[in-house]
Amino acid sequence: MNETRFFGARMEKEVYNIIDKVAQEENLDKTSAMKMLIHEGWKELRLKKMLSQYEKGLISVDKAARILRITINETMNLISSRGIKSEETLEDYRRGVKLLMQKII
Repeated sequence: MNETRFFGARMEKEVYNIIDKVAQEENLDKTSAMKMLIHEGWKELRLKKMLSQYEKGLISVDKAARILRITINETMNLISSRGIKSEETLEDYRRGVKLLMQKII
């Protein structure tokens, strides 16, 4: 069973209105709408951080996929859809796959 905790917060009217609108549109109560918005926001923040690190060459595609908990193919599509160019060559990728296969076998 999930442990729950109470969290009271003051917020601007605009933020409250967003929660209210999402609750209505998604047919949720306000608490569920707020949880949904927090989860989606967290996913987007992780995505932005991963893309920034990848673009700077700090992480590889496979590490980005692990961070995002998606497949390498999905990660490559995300990177491509955001217009980020890879410095990794096809030969680099093939070497990486070969090394990975050696670890698996």
